[in-house]
Amino acid sequence: MPINKDAYKRYKIIDACINNKNKPYPSMQDLIDACHSKLDVSPSSFTIQKDIQAMKEDEPHGFGAPIKFSKRHNGYYYSNPDFSIRKIPLTEGDIDALKTAMDLLSNLSGMKVSSNLNHAIEKILTSFQEQFPESNSNRKIIQTDSTSDHKGFEHFDLLFKATKDKLPVCFVHYSYSKREFKSIILHPILLKEFQNNWYIVGYSEYHKELRTFGLDRIYEPIILNKSFKDTKQKIQEEYFKYVYGVYPWSNEKRQKIIISVQPLLTNYFQAHPIHETQDVEIHNNGDATITFDLIPSMELVNFFLSFSQHLRVIQPDWIQEYIIKQHMTAINNEKKHRQKISA
Repeated sequence: MPINKDAYKRYKIIDACINNKNKPYPSMQDLIDACHSKLDVSPSSFTIQKDIQAMKEDEPHGFGAPIKFSKRHNGYYYSNPDFSIRKIPLTEGDIDALKTAMDLLSNLSGMKVSSNLNHAIEKILTSFQEQFPESNSNRKIIQTDSTSDHKGFEHFDLLFKATKDKLPVCFVHYSYSKREFKSIILHPILLKEFQNNWYIVGYSEYHKELRTFGLDRIYEPIILNKSFKDTKQKIQEEYFKYVYGVYPWSNEKRQKIIISVQPLLTNYFQAHPIHETQDVEIHNNGDATITFDLIPSMELVNFFLSFSQHLRVIQPDWIQEYIIKQHMTAINNEKKHRQKISA
């Protein structure tokens, strides 16, 4: 069971009080007062007693703290004067976990999303290799789906700062579909990765609503010195929770989306649910009816389109019509191409 964050804050305060050479043998009231001073909360003596008992528990549930009570001094002390929960050495299990984490971090650093992030990761990796030189850290056993040098990554640090500090940002946006540039002032609330591409989401002053912009289409971003327009939490939750992907379909609301799939896809959707609202009803022949409660998005429709040989949209009709239209366009383009070659 993981350590409660509030409890761990008290553990550190108790540890510091017991290690305080200027005021040894802190009493129960001393520990309560110290917690109140640092946390602005006065824990009960029962809570502190539980904390001390938890600290004395052996690893991995506790710290193995050698806490004793001196009746003579009416206070607590460590039977090992050099002990501190800040000095606890790593166990073999901790080291194995760190090795796995470092492998994941090594993959992250290959993404080159943020120069600051990469620099921090490199420092951690260097320190890790110095502490555990026997580690086979060059052998990759975990590989993530990442491609370096995507266009727009050079702006990640600036956009991250704007999002974290709630600062409006202005940039030039290029629309692939309209083939035009437009100046956008955005009040960002989230940086999001989807299928190995990065996006920034926020309130667009031009569109007067939440919008998503791909980093690959952003040019010359600058942080503005103006007040930040925040987005209500309820609107954020609706926008993020009930969308598969990053681009909600224009003017569409959250609705029931129903598809019918053949047995091959039945297994796929069971093994890899694409959204938490997914509900699968399996029929005797292995086919399934799958229902979603979502705001339709470009990514969802394209996902259906990619499996349309084994999938049929039951509701809403316009998604099925869109898929048919896309297939017809592809067939006509292929006919034109063949006619051009044979001419």
